[in-house]
Amino acid sequence: MKRAAWVLALLLSYVLVVKFNLRYKNLNLPYSYEAWVIKVPAKHLKDFALGYQNLLADLTYIWAIQYFATPEIPRKTRRRNLRKFFEAIWSLDPKYLETYSIAALIADLDFQDPQTAIDFLLEGFRRNPEAVELLEEAAFYAFARKKDYDLAYQLYMKAYRLKKDPKTLRLAAAMLEKKQNIKLAWSYWMQVYQETDSEYLKKIAWLHLYKIKARMDLQVLREKIQDFRRRFGRNPLSLEELKRVGLLKEIPRDLDGHPYKYDPVSGEVKPAKGKLWK
Repeated sequence: MKRAAWVLALLLSYVLVVKFNLRYKNLNLPYSYEAWVIKVPAKHLKDFALGYQNLLADLTYIWAIQYFATPEIPRKTRRRNLRKFFEAIWSLDPKYLETYSIAALIADLDFQDPQTAIDFLLEGFRRNPEAVELLEEAAFYAFARKKDYDLAYQLYMKAYRLKKDPKTLRLAAAMLEKKQNIKLAWSYWMQVYQETDSEYLKKIAWLHLYKIKARMDLQVLREKIQDFRRRFGRNPLSLEELKRVGLLKEIPRDLDGHPYKYDPVSGEVKPAKGKLWK
């Protein structure tokens, strides 16, 4: 009963503070942009919650959403208080997974700070090692916002090792392609193709395997055509001529078994499926 009275008093205090702030605005009096919750040391917030940490975390989260959506609050003030607000929430309820994503979103969209967004998500993962989705979200910020393909690859691989999901390995393979590590990307895409039960993902993996093989084959063919041109002063009449003069043991074909297209006039060689996507 005593605890319920304390909770009721806490809620009433919150309502009164909101009403007082609104009255402050209507009277055009100086308005304080600071929030009491970020002035209380995190180690004492649990004591203040009187055993209702989750409730206070929810209230603080709602407060944070309102706070960071208020354009009247100077941007510098909001940015200064971002970490304080969400660290208060996490000290009360470290398993409040949604708040790590929201904090990251605010850091990235409002303050153009993807590194802080990544830091928030990795902090969430540190507190919740089973929340692999936070790792994947951090990897997305590394890839899409920072163009840090190496960090994105490392985070995706860490997530894959934890849950063995081919969809995550697919993302790691895509980062390897961005890094131009084609051979390892081939190995991972082949693993995705073999492990997944999804026909859609199999098709995606096959298309990437086709692209990688075609890229490697075309590079070899173009080099051998140049060698032929230096030796004989002309383009080969066909790709088979590269084999007849000993420049290639076998003429490569694409992943579907089709020969590559060759123009003896220009010396250009292309994939059978047309232009490969980038």
